[in-house]
Amino acid sequence: MTTPYHIRIAPKALSQFKMLSAKHQKLIVKLIEALAINPRPPGAKKIAGMMGLYSEEIEHLRLIYKIEDQDIFLLLIKF
Repeated sequence: MTTPYHIRIAPKALSQFKMLSAKHQKLIVKLIEALAINPRPPGAKKIAGMMGLYSEEIEHLRLIYKIEDQDIFLLLIKF
């Protein structure tokens, strides 16, 4: 399936992802898949003062990502 946006994951975010439980990894994957279709869903927060940076929360995790053209860069997963 082709999505409108391409997801790229920063090395730091990938290492943080690998430290999560299998349950939380599945939640993050579902969120990333949804962001590939709509990177600005209801509930996503634009980070003030930072151009193109957004924050999305799921359970007790926060994803920080940047939207540039048709690319979404997952920068950080905060616990």
